[in-house]
Amino acid sequence: MTELEALVRLNLSGMVGSALLRRLREHTDLGRLHRLSRRELERVPGIGPITSRAIVEAGDPGGEIELAAKHGIDLLPCTSPDFPDALRSLYDHPIVLYRKGTTTDADALAVGVVGSRECTDYGRRQADRFAREFASLRVTVVSGLARGIDTAAHLGALTAPEGRTFAVLGSGLLRPYPPENARLLERIWSRGAAFSEFPLRSGPETANFPRRNRVISGLSLGILVVEAAERSGALITADWALEQSREVFCLPGSVESPLSRGCHRLIRQGARLVEGPADLLEEIPAFAALVEPALPLSPLERAVLRQLSGAPRSAEAIAASTRLPAPSVENALASLVTKGAAHDTGTLTFTRAAV
Repeated sequence: MTELEALVRLNLSGMVGSALLRRLREHTDLGRLHRLSRRELERVPGIGPITSRAIVEAGDPGGEIELAAKHGIDLLPCTSPDFPDALRSLYDHPIVLYRKGTTTDADALAVGVVGSRECTDYGRRQADRFAREFASLRVTVVSGLARGIDTAAHLGALTAPEGRTFAVLGSGLLRPYPPENARLLERIWSRGAAFSEFPLRSGPETANFPRRNRVISGLSLGILVVEAAERSGALITADWALEQSREVFCLPGSVESPLSRGCHRLIRQGARLVEGPADLLEEIPAFAALVEPALPLSPLERAVLRQLSGAPRSAEAIAASTRLPAPSVENALASLVTKGAAHDTGTLTFTRAAV
């Protein structure tokens, strides 16, 4: 039995994670896995009768590998050089990752965008706006393909001409969930990749989604929670991000909306409040070059530039939010336009240039 077949078999059992895999390696040769009896398996610390039965009775790894190849799906064992480095460093990383689509070195610059399935129009618009602007700056958008905020984030990223996005599923890649997002998943394959650690035909079991969420945060340098109720699954992603030393950012919402309570609680607990993509990007060192263009800008120009995004904004609005004198803001905007860091829309408003 090859190492890939052994790891696929362990993954098919549904009972073996990276910690137990380490103990298995210490006590036996994975190439002999198919020959081990339940009694032999139970000599490994952490393997009891239930786990040993699951391993012995796991499905056919050869058939799973052939099925993946038939559908153009890559099987990435955690020992493969193609396994994402961002996930390999996690203590509880997947032991096998299914991937369809392509990844590039540039995808290391990634942000997770998550939120409620039952989102408001406000949440949907903001997820689209943030994802679209991240993608326009060549930042890969990671989300979970769920209804609501996740769907809006993927679509927003795909709207940018060269935008890329990753979808991390809580089901097998041959059983996309929700089913109405199957076409969206095909678009994602062509402009990024879809990932799952679950066997190809696995259904969307409730227990899968918290595990899915740790992969979303693991692939991201930071997590943006757009809209979340007090018990939203998006908060689990935020918990994983904190455990994995990723930054957590939240978009504030209406105090009258139950879907704002999760975000507001995270903000009270220390998550960063953001109003635009630049607020997030400037907090993560890897994105510094995206937020701070290589231009000779004065401190005032940089302060004004941080108030700009892809959405048009007036000098008056910037002056009000920064408490800077309006004439100073107007002069800074004129200078930013001259230097190519901002665009004058011609309607007394300005947008940030992709520099």
